[in-house]
Amino acid sequence: MAKLVFYITNLILFLVLNVFANGAQLQNNSSNQLLSSIYADYKNDFITWKSLPKYQNFIEKDDSLINQIITGEDHEINKIQPKSIFALDLIKSLEQIKKGECKSIDNDNSYYLFEDSLIKSFNFWVSYCQNKINLKILDTIDKRFKNIAIINKLYLYFNEDNFNEIKNLHKIITQDSIFQSDINSKELVLIKNIFESKQLVFPVEDLLKFEDSLNNLTFNLDKNFKVDNYIDILHMQVYQTSIYYFYAKEYKKSLVLLSYLIKNDLKNKDYYLYKKTSFMAELNPNIEILKSIENLNFKNINFHFFKDYLFLSTATNFDYNIHKLIEYYYNITTNNEWQKIELAMIIAIELYSQNNNIDALKFINECCFEYIKISNDPIHLFKYGILLERNGEIKKSETVIQKSIDISEGSYPYILNYLAYIWVDNNRNLKKAEKMLLQAVNDSEYQDGAILDSLGWLYFRKNEIEQAEKWILKAYKMEPSEPEIIDHLSQIYSIQGRDKEAKFLDNKILLFHKDYFKFNDVLERN
Repeated sequence: MAKLVFYITNLILFLVLNVFANGAQLQNNSSNQLLSSIYADYKNDFITWKSLPKYQNFIEKDDSLINQIITGEDHEINKIQPKSIFALDLIKSLEQIKKGECKSIDNDNSYYLFEDSLIKSFNFWVSYCQNKINLKILDTIDKRFKNIAIINKLYLYFNEDNFNEIKNLHKIITQDSIFQSDINSKELVLIKNIFESKQLVFPVEDLLKFEDSLNNLTFNLDKNFKVDNYIDILHMQVYQTSIYYFYAKEYKKSLVLLSYLIKNDLKNKDYYLYKKTSFMAELNPNIEILKSIENLNFKNINFHFFKDYLFLSTATNFDYNIHKLIEYYYNITTNNEWQKIELAMIIAIELYSQNNNIDALKFINECCFEYIKISNDPIHLFKYGILLERNGEIKKSETVIQKSIDISEGSYPYILNYLAYIWVDNNRNLKKAEKMLLQAVNDSEYQDGAILDSLGWLYFRKNEIEQAEKWILKAYKMEPSEPEIIDHLSQIYSIQGRDKEAKFLDNKILLFHKDYFKFNDVLERN
């Protein structure tokens, strides 16, 4: 039975790959239609699938309709059957409420908590549509999604010009730091606009000042997201739901919602198109998706950076020519120094991942050294420090990474770990390194294998072998495939006279980690 399953699985895989290779030449017969459908489900590659023959005899009609919506083909939403999957039910209900057909969504068809929260939000606005406002519905939304309840109330009171209730919500929101940290940038912009329209102060800058520039850019981007009515509030929440779906690995549901929004909320189309393209790029980084990214044409100039970021990061996820990436970079037009460094770092880190440390550092120095010298971005400084360290410029690396720690006030455990590990690996500043590593272990809640390994290696350097084994063994159990952790544990076992265990670990490196930067050291001791 196992052999049969294996055979069938591999046959399907072969057929799927054959579809991928020969899609354009396939005839529109039932067998090839079926193969194209299998391909869509197997790969979630709708760029390729769009050109393949379509299988019209789906047992699951929902799947067929979802694929049509995702690929932008003609479809009839009114053909969505009652009790379809929730994403389709939602689309049909949105179409109805837009036409003034104020019908509630049943709760029966939801599975995820975020679906349930969206249902309650939708049904609240149905009650508004029916002129029977039911605020009690919002009180039943799970507390983990209370942003939905508060946003809905705030927009309702804004529509009703109810200053007293807006003022009450202003007090609640400004005093709730946890809530402020949970809301996304589109919600933040909406809250800011409503409060300021009523001359109520909402210190957005205070929320953003300790955040990195990427968050600031996202906020500036979302300033142009238009909310003109309660339908737009629902669109904004559906957009967020598509993100929840994606990270729940419900990829088709995510893409179908974004595809619907692209066609039905034209004033915010660019936001949905960008997110859909980025998700498809994450699922299937390939040359076709790169072409799609290049062809994106955004009116909002704030999208230009995100488009370039998406292109470069996608290209590094498959075997794209690094020289073409560099050429692409030098054709980017921006005067923003932070953006130039951020985009350049994508290429530098790709060179670094290819063990081309010399060219990585050379590229950054040529394009961005003058900016990095005066940079106050701790992440940029940290990445630059890594490149220096890997090129043997240890003292410069320490200075740069220490500046990163000082600017961030030690708020990044992995940066603390990196500098401490440099000291440990060079057997100096061990007292200071121990203090930094204990802080990093605590701040990471004992959940980062690399940091646990660093602490263990510190104790190894101090000849406290039992302590070293304790921490590195914890790291190994957490990350059993990380070659440096394997290497460290092997050396501890060797000192303890546990030669067989040490040999076993060394063989793991020699067999599976030939790109490990200390591979030759492991080879020499064997």
